[in-house]
Amino acid sequence: MTKQLLYPFPRIPTQDLEWGEWAIRINGVQVSETSIADEWDANSELVLGVSVRVRTDSFSRLDVGNPVLTLTATCPSTAFVTYAEAEFRAETSTAGAGAEVRIAGAEVSQILVVRPEIIGDDQSEAWLRRRILAEGPSLRLPLDTELDGFPTSSYSFTQRGMPDAPWRIVVSADGLEAPFAHSIRLELNEDYAPVRKLIAGKPEPHLARELDATIVRVLVGTAARLSSGSSGEQSPDSVAAEFPDSIAAAAQRAAQQYLHLSLTAAVKSYRLTPEKHEYEVANGTRLFKD
Repeated sequence: MTKQLLYPFPRIPTQDLEWGEWAIRINGVQVSETSIADEWDANSELVLGVSVRVRTDSFSRLDVGNPVLTLTATCPSTAFVTYAEAEFRAETSTAGAGAEVRIAGAEVSQILVVRPEIIGDDQSEAWLRRRILAEGPSLRLPLDTELDGFPTSSYSFTQRGMPDAPWRIVVSADGLEAPFAHSIRLELNEDYAPVRKLIAGKPEPHLARELDATIVRVLVGTAARLSSGSSGEQSPDSVAAEFPDSIAAAAQRAAQQYLHLSLTAAVKSYRLTPEKHEYEVANGTRLFKD
C-alpha cells in the first residue's frame, strides 16, 4: 500500500510547479550526476543549482507573502550544512526563481544531499511566520566511487572453513523496502594479499573496480528477485523514492551511478538480456581500465 503524505497546512499543487533540471559545476565546468565521483576531489569547488516556476495565483490562494526558493545541502559524514535562497520574480502568469549553493571540496565527503523548498510568510496565522509551501526533487550525490555506507567485515575464509574467494556478499532482505544497513553485508577474505591492501585503504585499481562490479550485480539482482511477482504494485524506483534508506534505494544509486539507468530499467535488463546487463556493468565500472 502506498504511503499517503499529509501536511498540516495547504501546499502548492504539483500541477502548478515546474522544477528545472539540476545544474552541477565543478571548478566552473558542467558535469553530470553520474560522473561527479570521478571529477570531484577535496580541492574542488562544487556549485549546485536548480530553478522552479510557479503559477502566480498559487501564492495568493495560500495567503502567503515573500516566497523564496531555498536550497539546503547537508553531508552526514562531516556534519556540514549550508543554505542559500533566492526571491521569486513575477511575470505575466508565473513567477520564477533560481538558487545555487557553493561548497568547498574539503568540507564534504562520501555523500551530499541537497533539498529544494519553497518557503513563504503565512499571512493568515499570526503565530506562524514562515512555512514550507512546496518541496522539489532532492539531489543525492555520491562523492566517492564506492557505494556509501556498505556494511563490511573482514576475516580469514580458510580459518572458518569457507570456500575460497576474495569476498562474498550476504543478503538477508525479504523486501525491497528492507533497511539497507541491516539487510546486506560485504565480507572480505584476508587470505588474499590484494584484499588486504583494499582493507588498508590502498586498493589496486582493477580490484576496486571488480568489487564495484560485484556490488552492482548483487544489488540489481537482489532488486530483481525481490520485485519478481509483484505485478501491479510499486516499481523498484517507486519503492526507492518512498524508502530512501532501503536496499531498493541502494540498488537505485548503483544503477544510476554505474549503469546510467533507472533501477526499473536495470532490473529489466538483468532479467531479459543478462548478457547485455553484464556488458553494461563492465562498461559502467570501467573494469580493468587502469
